[in-house]
Amino acid sequence: MIDRRVPAARPRRQFAVPILLAAGSGVLFFWNLGRASLQDWDEATYAEISREIWIFHDWIHLHWNYLPWFNKAPLYIWMTAALYPLGVNAFWARAVSALAAVGTILITYGIGNRFYGRLVGIGSAVVLASCYQFIAAGRFGTSDMLLTFFLYGGLYAYVQTREHTRWWFGVGAFIGLALMTKGPAAFVGPAAIGITLLIDRRLLAALRTRQLWGGVAAALLIALPWHLASYLQDGPAFLNQYLNATVIARIGEPVQGHPGNALTYIAYLRNQFFPWAYGIPFALILFARDRFRARDGSWTIVVFPAIVFALYTLVQTKLVWYILPAYPALAILVAALLVSAAKGDRAALLSVGLALIAAVLSVPSSIQPDPLPLVVAAVGIVGVMVAGARGLKGAFGPAAAAVIAAFFLVTVALRALGLYTAGDLPVVAIGDAARVAVSGQPVPLVLFIANPDRVTDFDVSHSLLFYSHRPVHIAVGAAAFDQVVGCHAQDVVLATTDVPSIPSMYSFSATGNAPPFTQGTVAPVAGC
Repeated sequence: MIDRRVPAARPRRQFAVPILLAAGSGVLFFWNLGRASLQDWDEATYAEISREIWIFHDWIHLHWNYLPWFNKAPLYIWMTAALYPLGVNAFWARAVSALAAVGTILITYGIGNRFYGRLVGIGSAVVLASCYQFIAAGRFGTSDMLLTFFLYGGLYAYVQTREHTRWWFGVGAFIGLALMTKGPAAFVGPAAIGITLLIDRRLLAALRTRQLWGGVAAALLIALPWHLASYLQDGPAFLNQYLNATVIARIGEPVQGHPGNALTYIAYLRNQFFPWAYGIPFALILFARDRFRARDGSWTIVVFPAIVFALYTLVQTKLVWYILPAYPALAILVAALLVSAAKGDRAALLSVGLALIAAVLSVPSSIQPDPLPLVVAAVGIVGVMVAGARGLKGAFGPAAAAVIAAFFLVTVALRALGLYTAGDLPVVAIGDAARVAVSGQPVPLVLFIANPDRVTDFDVSHSLLFYSHRPVHIAVGAAAFDQVVGCHAQDVVLATTDVPSIPSMYSFSATGNAPPFTQGTVAPVAGC
């Protein structure tokens, strides 16, 4: 009887850490998830496309603003639409991203555990869960977090292929799902795996395995049907928008006002991964130092973020969320550095100390300095000095690493607090009022922006579309207003300061106000 109970206890202990990580990260990403209203553009766009699936009853050919939409692959949108019977709101619009974030935390733990042991696995999950951009992305309703989840699912499966070649089917399945999430952006996964195979001198052997080609077949089986169906339905229009406008155009020149240079993503990393980013150079040095003693396949942890940074540095359009897939690998490297320091590695301990000093003295200008982290840092340094007085052997390494990690965690927690306390924007009240005002078949709503120079201030068309459940037509300037409204009475939304700019040939009756916006109806004064 005793022998039978022992094996049953081990699985429970084995799954205890993943269960605790899932519970903790679940709170991190789901608490107050629906409190803040959806943001323009991308978040509100994905939410609306998911809603219009139920309007058009078409899961293959997507629509936005009641017109065909070809920009992205549909998996994230499908998953969100599948949740909408539970509620069409901000919470369910973000739930897939939050679930993907929890899954990515668990996969990061698994990869870190596989390469360096359980302690690094746990540390990797904690570091990743305290990356500001990762927290924000997991609470933001777009496909980037789901893409990251599938990419790291593929990398985890790849790590297992050295021992069991059947894992190539898993690699292919995850890559296929990544392709269905964000199209060509998913190719960073196969690129990183291919380069790692070359470095490990496994490429030719892998190409000879039937399982690898089975994985390729699995990826094609998952990704090809929707792409073929979309092309057969819409032909060149689909290819032009899906590839040319959203992929090729962004490579050659900045679009939508997002230029940059070779250092742009280094700056983003410093700001969004603060203060852990200061440990990355030291972690890479430690990795290089220990490479000959490292476990097989650990090159993946360096190759993958390198591919992400190299690719998007070459792309001329610079968007901060492009580098999201680099963070799990970087979190593993930083956690490995911290654990080495805790174990008494003097070089690692010196490295984390230097990272702490850099974090205290060099706060990015985009982050408002707060005195509390500095106080925590000062107390932590005193604590390390006290621990050090007990002798370099024993408590010093763990105490120093723990204090520095605690300082970093507090710093991120203070910065991330705003993600949980933000509320609805005024456009929600305006949109809800516009929805109530119309029953039956939705009729267009005009968003009037009087001054072209203020478009970025008042273009809330994407969230207005979602909250009003009505098509939105944008009119920028008086001439465009005349063209859009024409000779008919029309519901309009505009900035309160733009009310005097309505052309004199129209009368305006206000029906709602949520500063800085006003809602009302315009009608021609004397007909047309």
